[in-house]
Formats: sequence, structure tokens, C-alpha cells
Amino acid sequence: MDQIKALKGYGKVTHLELEDQVPPPSKTPNHKSLRLTAAISAVVLTALIIALIIVAYIHNPTTGNKSPNSADTIKIVCNVTRYPNSCFTSIFSLNSSPEPDPELILKLSLQVSLNELSNMSRSLKTLAAEGDGGAALKDCESQIEDAISEVNDSVAEMESGAGEKTLTESKIGNIQTWMSSAMTDQESCLEGLEEMDSTSFQEVKTRMKKSIEYVSNSLAIVANIHVILANFDMPLH
Repeated sequence: MDQIKALKGYGKVTHLELEDQVPPPSKTPNHKSLRLTAAISAVVLTALIIALIIVAYIHNPTTGNKSPNSADTIKIVCNVTRYPNSCFTSIFSLNSSPEPDPELILKLSLQVSLNELSNMSRSLKTLAAEGDGGAALKDCESQIEDAISEVNDSVAEMESGAGEKTLTESKIGNIQTWMSSAMTDQESCLEGLEEMDSTSFQEVKTRMKKSIEYVSNSLAIVANIHVILANFDMPLH
């Protein structure tokens, strides 16, 4: 249950801020509303603390008054996540922008999440083919496919209006909702395997570690994108 418990409380904004900033999504994920509400509500710790952390990092006297470089930008953005180390290492080699670009970091984080969920799906299919896990594993496969669909929607939302930065309030709301659902899907998969006392539970939990961290990172970044952009003096479009 340690991994499942790690899924709770991974975000860093308040419930009231979510109500003020996030409009209803244009596409509703296919999940129970109560579970989705619980997942979004889990994104709860003060954005003010995050802002102070980011400001402190940007104005760190060891870096002088220079603008943050590519690595600095990733570190600053990843600092809002529950898993900053995995956030940084998974994105660093993919970031080609020499200038601070938090929107690109979010997009890369989503792509990393999608890639790892796809790997997870292949692993589950292999386990199922070996005849291990039974009905609970089949349910898990379905839930991970749902998660892949939701992250795909998030990636497509970021890529619409290609060639321009077009992150809007509506897109932020949609992406946050879909990524919350993707988190819930993974949680449900593990809970189902454990409740059914599946022999695959421990192996699936181990294999799912990266996808859990990456999806959590993406959700934390989009949930705090207003604070991140404000501290880079970048307007929301």
C-alpha cells in the first residue's frame, strides 16, 4: 500500500484556487465523478510556498542576476513536483530550448508520462499472456489504456496551435482533469490487484513506479503553471 499512499497529496495548490482558475473541461473523462473529485482534491498544498521556492531559486546569489539556463529552468519547474529528481532526469535530455520555456517543460513531461504508460501497457499484456493475474490484471490493463487515452488527450491539447504558445485557461483545466484521471486509473489498477490478492500485484507495483511518478509530476506542473509562469514573468495566453 506504500505506493498507493504515495499517490495521495502529490500536488501543491489549494482547492479554492482550482475552483477559481479551472473552467469545466471540454471533454469529460470516462470515470466516476467522486473518484475524480477526490483525485483533484488531493492536489492541495499552498502555491505561496511554491512561489517562494521558485523566487528563491531564480534569485539565488550563487547564480547572480543571470537568467536561468535550460537546466535551471527544468529544476525550477520540477521543484513544484513530489518527485523532482525523476522529473529532472526524465526531461533534461529532451529539452532543446536554450531559453526559459516552462510550457515546453510541461509538454515534455506529458510526453514522458505517455511513453512510460505505453511501456506499462506492454508489460501488462506480457503478464496476461503468461496467464498470471486473472480478471484483476485484465481490469488493470483496461485502466492503463484509459490512462494512456487521457494523457494522449493532454498531449494533443498542448500541441493544438502548433508553432505557437497557446496554453490557455481552458487547456489548463482540461489537462489537469485528464491527468488527475490518469492518476486515479493507476491507483485503481493497484487497488484492484491487491484486493483480489493477485500474484501479479508486487510485480505490477514495481513496474508502475515510473509511470506513477511521471504522471504525478505532469499533474503538479500543470496545477501550478500559473505560479511558474508568473515567476518567469511570462503571461498566460
